[in-house]
Amino acid sequence: MTDAKPTAVVGTTDGSAPGRLGIAVASGMLKGVYGHGVLSAFEERGLGADVYGTASSSGLSGGLAAVGRAREVGVGYWLGAAAAALDKGMSNVVLDSIAEYGPTLREGLFRTGAPEYLLATSKLTDPAAAETTRGPGAKALGKQLLRNVFSGDRGWVEQNLAPAVFSTQVAPGDDRPRLTPENYDAVAYASTRMLHAWTIPAEVGGEAYVDASYTCSCPAREVAARGVGVLIAIGSDPFPLFRDLYASEEIVDGSVLDGARVLVVKPDEDVKSLGVDYATATAEGLAKAYETGLDAGHRFVDGHPELLAAPIGHQEGVA
Repeated sequence: MTDAKPTAVVGTTDGSAPGRLGIAVASGMLKGVYGHGVLSAFEERGLGADVYGTASSSGLSGGLAAVGRAREVGVGYWLGAAAAALDKGMSNVVLDSIAEYGPTLREGLFRTGAPEYLLATSKLTDPAAAETTRGPGAKALGKQLLRNVFSGDRGWVEQNLAPAVFSTQVAPGDDRPRLTPENYDAVAYASTRMLHAWTIPAEVGGEAYVDASYTCSCPAREVAARGVGVLIAIGSDPFPLFRDLYASEEIVDGSVLDGARVLVVKPDEDVKSLGVDYATATAEGLAKAYETGLDAGHRFVDGHPELLAAPIGHQEGVA
């Protein structure tokens, strides 16, 4: 694992490369199809990262980007997920997607030279709260937590949850949770488990977890901490991009986060107008939102040609 600090910064007048590059992709349920489009455009243009940070619905698209398969899968995954959600329920939709794409991701994410891949979750820190998330009261709790988003009440989250961001590259002595081929399936499911709609409990190593979005819907800070010079943060809404559902920290375009220059890519308009909401979407809307992301990704690369000095780690990690 390379922890070297960047050797140059985007915006240099001599056209030098930006050093290590990180990409953090926000969650957004079905709206995440936009971010998948952006990543697909990056892949088409040869723009890869040394570190990919993902959470919840972006776990799949970000993972596919890390192994060079984002464009290959494209909007197809999202069409299948949306069509199956009403009949199967979201728990089973996610489990089916892990079964389908897990082998590809386990093969690519853990190979020598692959980019570092981060997958965020929320870990239960209180035993009583953990049991609630496993039992019949989970759905009611989930609905209350969504109502708390609008009131700004983070009390339950602060008392009972902690962000846990798993990494494929953890050095000896590093206390970050490690993502392995053996626990990948469990962590991938845990990252998506919104309590109001996912009926199957999530556990990793016998401990309870829930969706990343409660504590870390966009792991920009974690990606920045990996020694990148530039951090591209991809959102799924035109609104300010925040770290979590409760807007605890805004991720601001042009800011500097832990030494990394932040560049934000997000839709100009709500993809709901195209037919894609968080939990429901039309096939036509998903195709349009994906194409909107593709176009935004290409425009972003056109505006930042200096980023096309592809990171060595990414080049080695993609077949």
